[in-house]
Amino acid sequence: MKALLKAVVALAVVALVVFGGNALLLQAGIETPLSDLSNKAANTALDASGVKGKADAMLRSNAGRIAEKTGMPVSVVNSAIDSLDIPSWQVTTLPSDATATGSSTMTYDGVTATVTTYDDPSVVTIDTGAGAVTMEVPPSAQGYMGYLGYL
Repeated sequence: MKALLKAVVALAVVALVVFGGNALLLQAGIETPLSDLSNKAANTALDASGVKGKADAMLRSNAGRIAEKTGMPVSVVNSAIDSLDIPSWQVTTLPSDATATGSSTMTYDGVTATVTTYDDPSVVTIDTGAGAVTMEVPPSAQGYMGYLGYL
C-alpha cells in the first residue's frame, strides 16, 4: 500500500511539474508538445459544441444591422461573412511576438465576449470571462478583422 501511495504522489508531483512548467512556457509564448495536445483537445470540444456554427448563424442573422453600421451593402456583408469561414477557425497558441492592436466587446444571447486583434492578422483572442482562447484565422478572413468593432 505504501508503494502505491508513493507512486501516486510521485505521479502527482511529475504532473504538477510538467503541466505547471507547460503553463509557464505558454505564458512566455513558447510552444510545447503539450500545448499542441491541448489545442487539439480544445478544437475537438469546440467542434462538438457547435459554437462556431452558432457564431456564423448569429452573423448571418445580423447582416442587415452590420450593413447599417458599416455602410456596406448587405450583399457585401454576406460575402464578408462567407470569407470569415468561422467553421474553419482553430484553437491555437498566441505567437509570442503578437502585439494587441485593439479589442471589441460584444454580447449575443446573454454572453459577453471581448475579441482582441493583433498585428498578426492570423490570430484573435476571444475572452468570455470564463476563459480566453486564441483562434487561428484563415487567410480568407484576415482582411475583415478590422470590422469586428462593428459587431
